[in-house]
Amino acid sequence: MGRWAPDARGRLERAAMVLSAEQGYDATTVAQIATAAGVTERTFYRHFPDKCDAFFPDNTGLLALLVEAVRGARAAGVGAAPAALAAVHRLADIVLEEPERILLGARVIPSVPVLAGRDLYRQAQIVDAVAATLTDDGVDALAARLAAEQAVGIWRVALRQWAAAPDEHSLTDVLDATSSALRGP
Repeated sequence: MGRWAPDARGRLERAAMVLSAEQGYDATTVAQIATAAGVTERTFYRHFPDKCDAFFPDNTGLLALLVEAVRGARAAGVGAAPAALAAVHRLADIVLEEPERILLGARVIPSVPVLAGRDLYRQAQIVDAVAATLTDDGVDALAARLAAEQAVGIWRVALRQWAAAPDEHSLTDVLDATSSALRGP
């Protein structure tokens, strides 16, 4: 079994994704999510303040991993933009641990304004963490922000392309192709 362990929180996250993909986010109730996860509504609310939160696990650990990737790349002597891309590549590695979750999210999240807004907020947190790490390493604040924004933009485009046809190419290959397309011929 993958990272969606048989714990209540993981089952609730999975049920929220699956049910929303099948019947739509608005048509999916907390009661249905709890029932599908084999828990009570009260248990749902012990883990999540609302239905939207079931789609977005805590970002703290993820941000720490991405910061670590940036620091490692900078320690290896790469510039700001490649270091920011190292964070995005680390993100791809994490996504590939649970591709089903990401593919379900790609079907549901963009079509639901509250979820899309939360997703953009989480992406902004990634940009902030990467930019701050680069700045702490001596990169000019504007250059750090631009490198982080560019990397997350590459991520968004690559993820959308990969989710449309996940069996055609690996996410890493799509990410590399997207990054190369930005650099041009």
